[in-house]
Amino acid sequence: MYLGFQGLRGAAQWLPLGAAQGLGRGLGLAAYGLLGVQRRLALRHLEGAFGPALTPAQRRRVARGVFRNLGQNAMEWLALPRRSPERLQRLITADGVEHLRAALAQGRGVIGITAHFGNWELIPFYFASLGFEGGVLARRLRYPEYESFLVEMRQARGVRTYARGSLRDVAALLRANQIVGMLPDQDVDSLEGIFVEFFGRAAYTPIGPAALSIMTGAPIIPCFLIREGGPRHLWWRGGRFHLVVEPPLTAPQGADRPQAMAALTRAWSQVVESYIRRYPDHWVWMHRRWKTQPAEGVAGGEPARASGVQPVLAVCLTALSLALMGVLHGCGRPAKPAAAPAESPQADADQHMSAFTMTGYEPDGSKRWVLHGRGASAEGAAVTILQPDAVGYDPERTAYLTASAAQVNQTNRRIRMEHDVVLHTSDGLWLTTPLLHWLPDQNEMATDSPVRIETDHMLIRGRGLVGHSQLKRATIARDIELVLNPSDHEAGPAASLAGGDARRQVLITCDGPLTFDYEQDIATFEQNVHVQDPNGDLYSDRLIAYLDRKTHTIRYAEAIGQVRIQQQQNTAESERAVYEPAIGKITLVGRPSLLLHPSEEDGVGGTPFAFSGLSAQQDQQVSAAAP
Repeated sequence: MYLGFQGLRGAAQWLPLGAAQGLGRGLGLAAYGLLGVQRRLALRHLEGAFGPALTPAQRRRVARGVFRNLGQNAMEWLALPRRSPERLQRLITADGVEHLRAALAQGRGVIGITAHFGNWELIPFYFASLGFEGGVLARRLRYPEYESFLVEMRQARGVRTYARGSLRDVAALLRANQIVGMLPDQDVDSLEGIFVEFFGRAAYTPIGPAALSIMTGAPIIPCFLIREGGPRHLWWRGGRFHLVVEPPLTAPQGADRPQAMAALTRAWSQVVESYIRRYPDHWVWMHRRWKTQPAEGVAGGEPARASGVQPVLAVCLTALSLALMGVLHGCGRPAKPAAAPAESPQADADQHMSAFTMTGYEPDGSKRWVLHGRGASAEGAAVTILQPDAVGYDPERTAYLTASAAQVNQTNRRIRMEHDVVLHTSDGLWLTTPLLHWLPDQNEMATDSPVRIETDHMLIRGRGLVGHSQLKRATIARDIELVLNPSDHEAGPAASLAGGDARRQVLITCDGPLTFDYEQDIATFEQNVHVQDPNGDLYSDRLIAYLDRKTHTIRYAEAIGQVRIQQQQNTAESERAVYEPAIGKITLVGRPSLLLHPSEEDGVGGTPFAFSGLSAQQDQQVSAAAP
């Protein structure tokens, strides 16, 4: 199948666009006739959504249009590399781009959502051709060779691809006032979601876009690319697509977080439904959109067995398979069975609950924190909850805490968060750890497990932590490692601390503890501190770092106690030193001494090693040694 795909890929780039599109329509119609499982799913879902409003003949016509659209999508993607951005702009007319510009003028970025509707991949390419910056959030495909094609296709047009789960990177993209594109119109049971009405039926819908919007303040803007003209309309005869950018959607004012997320999710889902109703042949009706239901079991009598493209059809349908990879990855998976008793929380518990909420209040009656759970069981004072979602409120910083499970002691209100614990704050701090003990009424948390704290420009790893629930203050006990890359200030949110230019990174290690206070903007490293800077190594007993409040990175640091600086074979020692990582500068303070090992090129009188003006000619305590 992959060889057939590569053959079509080469041919599509040399065909006229109209011919490539015509070939795609033919492949789509062939798929409609040959892929019986997908065809029957599409017809069944159309009947359930529209009922008697569509006759059987109309449903068949719409279903053929769905397959025809996917075939065209595939060939358009394959033909895209040889088409310029200017050509793309001539193919697309647009309404509502002013909504996008107005939202970006607010400086909080934009969450652009669409559906598997029309040719959705062309939307970010069109925005990039207009000068907008950003990326798309996409899940991994079943076949890596097709995924690499899509990622490279986007990258060639200036559109970055982020894997689902890259919330820190996506939040950073929004803080950089760029656009994040999402396709949240499918039933993905591995994602956190709620049930909203979709075509009159409960549909499990991801709350990720709404949660991200509430966390960052970025509005949600729905966008839809509509095919113009009939099936025989050729690209060279004029505009082939019409892009509609809807007004922004924001969370309702005054609602608490769960209510706001639900309202915002319903709002964008209703917009998606309205476009599918107007253009039903544009959407992927073979997707099991109503697979997950509030009650146990599979809704609508849909088959639980997986289905896909048969190998015998590989060559003639390989282009269509490219379009279907993203759609059928998850559509064709077996329906998730009801949890076995061993997987249920406390199967022999006294009480089972479908949901759980616990709230703490300030003395003035304002909400201090709230904890929600999806599914819970109680045994005495102990409650075990699944998929806990907590919020800690603070005038300056809101903290969001999630995990796979939690155990709550209702007597002392101590909470143990377990498995994939993630805490992120509204100003860009991210903490992950396997296990976290949370005392919400005292605004305290602790763990003995490994911890990882990230900002856009700094990564901290260590073991053991105690601190404030909103990460205003915290102490990491031991095995401290900090990776700092000041150049990321200009590199943008796509820069990776681990994958950036190693010569521009700074590594700070110490035995611990590391104590940081973000209210005072100070971090203190203790015991055997070692700073590995591209310009040399700094050693000290203690390092006090002064932080930038906006970026949480280090502005400058003061090294205290047995300060030693090593640069190649040269060594400097002092009582104190001031280190400025952004420019790689170290100023020796006190009574510094400097031991020089000049190279043959420099000669004995040269100054190959100098810190802040300290050199062999300027300090009486400097001595020189032959190499």
